[in-house]
Amino acid sequence: MKCVILLSYILLGKISYQFLIQAENMSNKKHKLLEDLLIFDSHCDTANVFLDDSSYIVKKDKAHITKEKIKKGGLKAQIFAIWVNPIYSPYRSIKKALLLYNALDKQLFSKDYATKVTTTKDMHKAIKNDKLACWLSIEGGHIIENSTQILEFFNSLGLRIMTLTHTKNTDWADSSGDKPKWDGLNKLGRRIVKKMDELNMIIDVSHSSDKTVEDVFDVTSKPIMASHSCARALCDIPRNISDDLIKEISDRKGYIGVNFYPGFLKKNIYDQVIKNLEKYEKWFNDKIMGKEDDPDYVNQMELELYMKMIKGNDKANINDLVDHIVHISDVGGIDCVGLGSDFDGIPTTPTDLTDASCYPKLVDGLSSRGFNEEDIRKIMGLNLNNFLKQFD
Repeated sequence: MKCVILLSYILLGKISYQFLIQAENMSNKKHKLLEDLLIFDSHCDTANVFLDDSSYIVKKDKAHITKEKIKKGGLKAQIFAIWVNPIYSPYRSIKKALLLYNALDKQLFSKDYATKVTTTKDMHKAIKNDKLACWLSIEGGHIIENSTQILEFFNSLGLRIMTLTHTKNTDWADSSGDKPKWDGLNKLGRRIVKKMDELNMIIDVSHSSDKTVEDVFDVTSKPIMASHSCARALCDIPRNISDDLIKEISDRKGYIGVNFYPGFLKKNIYDQVIKNLEKYEKWFNDKIMGKEDDPDYVNQMELELYMKMIKGNDKANINDLVDHIVHISDVGGIDCVGLGSDFDGIPTTPTDLTDASCYPKLVDGLSSRGFNEEDIRKIMGLNLNNFLKQFD
């Protein structure tokens, strides 16, 4: 009997020892992966935080992207959007955009931890020098005020990407958030897209209507991106991307960055947002009455409304985000999908992915869902790198 007990202890000890060795090996492998992982996100609105730390979703000290959170989360490169609320149209968008650019220049590019880049070669040089590589995009075609010359001007400042629309139609393209006006792109819209081709600027179709995206495919043969959009099959709203468009974007060697906003991840949360919007609509209309021509004031009230729209809503988590990554990779292939957080542009996040410091948790979430190391590297940044490399 004593021999049996002793043998049991020996076996248990051996099993425990092997378990500890295995756990240590897994930990070392994870540490190595995180150490040299290219974490590269395709959309954030942090420029608005830099311009005025009380004017947007979060205040500067609570921003999703800060120097400390960048370092802790291992973020290596980021596309920063220059976003201007469409209410500044038609003639006040450019000024706002330039103020945002100036804020980024003073509070980000001039710092010792970040630098502006326009090519993947520049990006990797910056990363090698331990700097955050910062790309720039225009979010909303209304910002160029219908002028290809202004488009050229922004391109000369280093803005390599333009999101064609935001929540409202432009004078030349339909948005997913508005009633169709042009049946996609009109004549001017086609001219602007062709000009982007000439300038080697990247076309971003997040926020665009399905017909606008289809028209873009007719105008250009170059790869396009949807920088911060989720899968419509999992959350059936116009803002998200249909399977047909996911497949088409992928077939053209394009890129889709998955948005972290819970209302785009889960339909029940989106429905709650819409219900709150209806609840506070009168409050909003009363607030802006008589001040409709003051875009700064209306912008502030819209953002307060935005915060009211998330009150009492259900929560999302990393697993809900990974669901969209899985679906897009199943439909379009593993090489087309990546991160499009929309950090500092969304009022709430998945509960376990609250800011840029949490990216290691997303790596764990992907691993637990069966993605291997190569796939994780692609999703976390290599796919976006490879997409942009086509425009070097």
